[in-house]
Amino acid sequence: MRPHGVQVTAQSPTEGNAEMRVLIVVDNALTAEAIRREMRHAPACSVIGYVNGRGPCAMAIADAAPDVVIVDDMTEEEATLRRIAEVRAAVPQAKVVLLTVRMEGDWLSKASTAGIDAAIAKSGPPGSVGLLIREVAAGNVFNAFAEGAQQSNPDASFAAELTTREFEILGWVAAGASNSAIARELFVTEQTVKFHLSNIYRKLGVANRTQASHYAHVHGLLDSHTAAAVPLRAVA
Repeated sequence: MRPHGVQVTAQSPTEGNAEMRVLIVVDNALTAEAIRREMRHAPACSVIGYVNGRGPCAMAIADAAPDVVIVDDMTEEEATLRRIAEVRAAVPQAKVVLLTVRMEGDWLSKASTAGIDAAIAKSGPPGSVGLLIREVAAGNVFNAFAEGAQQSNPDASFAAELTTREFEILGWVAAGASNSAIARELFVTEQTVKFHLSNIYRKLGVANRTQASHYAHVHGLLDSHTAAAVPLRAVA
């Protein structure tokens, strides 16, 4: 891996604009290759290369003009945050995703302040990372990790942070659908549904699907956002 430059992989981007261009920021080549293999499971995404995250790399990122940038955990926390901030400044229109082993609130809050759109845990099953990154890239997921976001009595305004896909899944949950049923209806994996639910719980300040359903009914979210999305039929 050349210092602070883009190393193009053997996989060439597809001609045209059909595929989302994905760039990986890492501090070692082995991790970059592992992430590239995960991205094989993400439809319509093409990994265009790697950037060495051990030092400043804003110019290389800007030159690559990616649609999605995956920032892997660096050895040092501050280095990761600097790389995230550089990515956000270099390609403000791109989706920035942190791939991390740490999902603690304080760490995610720092990463969010630095500029990420979402964080994905490395502990998911094989193939899930690529699919989840595709959901982020498609605009179906946005994580808000600001400190104090979780409250015991959240105001209804927190619901404004939900994406269209999250409102849709909330509607299915309120209708009593299982994760597997929701996955079948939306043509996604159960892991993707769980990922969305985790975001919903965090944004609404609730702990489980029962509380989320109650919140939706109490604040009238189903009438205003999901009535058209959920078919009027029984769900398994």
